[in-house]
Amino acid sequence: MHHRRLGTSPTVHPTASWIRSFTLVVLLIVLAGGQPFALSNAMANGARAVITPPEQPATGPGGRDYRFDDVTAVRVGDAPAGAWVFSPNGTSEEERQDLPVVVFLHGFGATDPALYREWMDHIARRGSMVIFPDYQVPGFFGGGQEAYLANTFAGIEQAFAHLGSIPDRAHVVGHSLGAVLTAAYGALAPAADLPPAATLTMVTPGGCRTCGNFGSFGVPLPLDLQIPAGTLVRTVVGGDDDFVGDADARAIQGMLSDIPPDRKVFESITSDNHGSPPLVADHLFPQTSGTGESTDALDWYGLWRPFDALMSCADRQRDCELALGDGDDRRFMGTWSDGTPVRPPVAVT
Repeated sequence: MHHRRLGTSPTVHPTASWIRSFTLVVLLIVLAGGQPFALSNAMANGARAVITPPEQPATGPGGRDYRFDDVTAVRVGDAPAGAWVFSPNGTSEEERQDLPVVVFLHGFGATDPALYREWMDHIARRGSMVIFPDYQVPGFFGGGQEAYLANTFAGIEQAFAHLGSIPDRAHVVGHSLGAVLTAAYGALAPAADLPPAATLTMVTPGGCRTCGNFGSFGVPLPLDLQIPAGTLVRTVVGGDDDFVGDADARAIQGMLSDIPPDRKVFESITSDNHGSPPLVADHLFPQTSGTGESTDALDWYGLWRPFDALMSCADRQRDCELALGDGDDRRFMGTWSDGTPVRPPVAVT
């Protein structure tokens, strides 16, 4: 047996020493998120904090200061000509007849209200009735598209029968094909003895059969929509929507010549990957559940906040600058946890 005498050092092979040094450097780089840094700075600052996205505003349009704690859902009629009706929990029949009415039109195949439930609950908890027409039978390719508009109107009529009254006007919001139906409602509802639209909100519209972008698919729109000039209109596209893009949105804007410029907004919501998780403005970002979808700042600031403000402007002449103006407040999208503002929406021209 051999013993190492005190005061001597073991022999270290040069290659082994190099490997240990290299491993230490690699470890420090990994801990730094892939970027080399000075060891002294790493030891002083510790691990880099994760930058997180904004939370829902506490108050005001888009905020979580709700009038009501919960929502009641009632089914009326049968698909495809029925609807869901969402009301603030605890309100009487008489009280519900005095609340604003919002018609919420889903995207193609998205007949399950759970896909948009958080947004609809937000609207109802702020003090509105929400009608969610089927217009399709369940299933992605369910039903004939030539009946979508008639089914939409039939579902709304059944909802009004359930409520026991017809409002003087309605606020209409739609996503994708539902956004095209939203435009159709604005033009055709009065002739169908339905209340005129006070506001129209069209989010990532796609499926306008007469716009020339999707062939024979979708809902036909009159080339001259003749929407009343007093209607407030907001059109939104996703900056990273590679499914329908903005072609139908632009075509519909060209049909809105009767709406004065100061009563309509057309903008693109912008993705932002400054922190984690990133904010992605794709085609499905308006959905609040489903494959990879959840609520985030693009919902609260990009959709809910301006929609609430648009309703407030139309009904009470309040928050009009937030709904239709072009100032910093309307374009504000919250801030990341490090204080960096989320990228604002971009006006589409």
